[in-house]
Amino acid sequence: MKISFPLPTDNKYHQYCPKCHSENINRIFEEEKTFYLCERCGNKTPRLIVIDPKTVWWVDKRTKEYWHESVGVFVFNKEKKALFFERIIYPFAFAIPAGHLDVGENPEMAAKRELQEETGILANNFKLFSEEDVIGDKCRRGADNHKWHLYVTNLENIGEIKINNEGIRPIWLFLEEALKKDIVYPVRYFIEKYGEKLLKE
Repeated sequence: MKISFPLPTDNKYHQYCPKCHSENINRIFEEEKTFYLCERCGNKTPRLIVIDPKTVWWVDKRTKEYWHESVGVFVFNKEKKALFFERIIYPFAFAIPAGHLDVGENPEMAAKRELQEETGILANNFKLFSEEDVIGDKCRRGADNHKWHLYVTNLENIGEIKINNEGIRPIWLFLEEALKKDIVYPVRYFIEKYGEKLLKE
């Protein structure tokens, strides 16, 4: 999203309606999914403009586009299937474990943190696969563009998968199977761009 209003300078957490920029927002649920209802304008949306001083973000001075920095990890099992889960917070589609980078956080440690938080999996053998900008990667917090740090890990002994409150229904899929499902934009982007190269790391 483009930022067209003055942002706070108090170094505190803020969330705004993307339509009228009010902070009077209520979280609501519909069929397990999270939406937000603005008390001022009545706008119902799955996305807000969130300004969080704990996460890495910036506004492009030329385009006024809001950016975030993200990490994610493809987890492959011994059958060469990747782990996905269905998100119940926008974007509503199948995703890999991923999230935003915190200020001062090492990207690899952030990827390990997100993996553990979202799935309960502890892993140490991470390999950095790609660092690149993904344009059109829309998140719940209002950014349409993300600088990605993408990791890959191969695990043989995987215990119980415990998806946190951001998702449901974990599933293991071959990459070609995943492309036939509704998957989040950046994951589709990486699979279509790199394909089987993701398995060779």
